[in-house]
Amino acid sequence: MTIPSKSVTTLIQRAMQSKMVNKAVIATTIPQQRLLSSSTSEKKKTLVSKGVHSNMKISKSWRNKPLFRRQGDVRFRTGLEAANLLVEEAKRRDDHEVQFINSVESNMQCLSPVFDRNPRYAFVAKQLMEPERFHQFRVPWLDDTGVIRMNRGYRIQFSSSLGPYEGALHFGSHVNSATMKSLGFDQVFSNGLTGYPLGAAVGGSDINPLDKSEAEMQRFCQSFMTELVKYIGPDIDIPIMGMGVGEKEMGYLFGQYKRINVNSSSGGTPFMTYSNSDVSINLLPLQYHM
Repeated sequence: MTIPSKSVTTLIQRAMQSKMVNKAVIATTIPQQRLLSSSTSEKKKTLVSKGVHSNMKISKSWRNKPLFRRQGDVRFRTGLEAANLLVEEAKRRDDHEVQFINSVESNMQCLSPVFDRNPRYAFVAKQLMEPERFHQFRVPWLDDTGVIRMNRGYRIQFSSSLGPYEGALHFGSHVNSATMKSLGFDQVFSNGLTGYPLGAAVGGSDINPLDKSEAEMQRFCQSFMTELVKYIGPDIDIPIMGMGVGEKEMGYLFGQYKRINVNSSSGGTPFMTYSNSDVSINLLPLQYHM
C-alpha cells in the first residue's frame, strides 16, 4: 500500500508545526517558571531579612516569642518595654556594677526605636550584654626597693561576631571589673560603627602609672604581658593604646610578647604597633573619651 506524496508532505508540515508550537510553549513557560521561582525566593528573603525595618509578619512572630523565660514567659509589646526588660536583667545579674548598669541603660534607651521596628534585635542585644570571655589574673612585679607588688589584670572579650577582638588597654587606679565591662560594652557599638570587621574587647590593670618609675613600669608591663599573651594574637585579639597606656608602655608590652610568641603579624599586618591599621588610629580618640 503506497501513500500519496501530497499526504506525506502534509504530514511532515503538520509535524514541523507541532514541534514549533511545542518549542514556543516551552519557551514561554520556562521564563514564567523562573519568574515564579525568583519571586518566591525574593519573598522568602524578605521574610528572612529586611534589615532594621521589618515587615509585619516578622514583627508579629518575634513579638510572640518570650524575651526571658524565668518564672514564666516574659514578652514585650513595644521597643521601650524591651529596653526596660534588658536593663532589669542586667540589674538582676550585676546589680553591684553601677558603671556597667549605666552603660547598658543608656545604650538600650537609644536602641528602643530599633526594637520597636524590628523586635528580633532585642534578642541580639540580650546576648551582647554578656561578654564571651572574662579573663582576670594577678600581676606580680618587683618595685625599685625590691618589694614584690601585686595588681589585678583584666581582658574582657565581649563580641567576635564581626571579626577578631580589638580594644584598648587601660592602666589606672580606677580600673575594676565594672569599669572594664562598661567600656567593653560601649566598645561593641563603637567598633561596629567604624565599618571595619572587628570585634570588641577591653583590658587593663588597676596600677597607677603616675607614681611609678620607668623601670617599674617596664617590669610591670613584662609581667602583665606574660599572662595576657595566653589570650591575644594577630587573629584573636588586638590590644591598642588606652588611658594610661602610651607608646612607651606598648613598646614594653610588645617586647615581652615577642620574647614569648614569634607570631607577631598576620597577612603582613603588624601586631600591637601604633601603625597597626587605620582602625587603631581612628579608635584612639574614642578610648580617651570613654
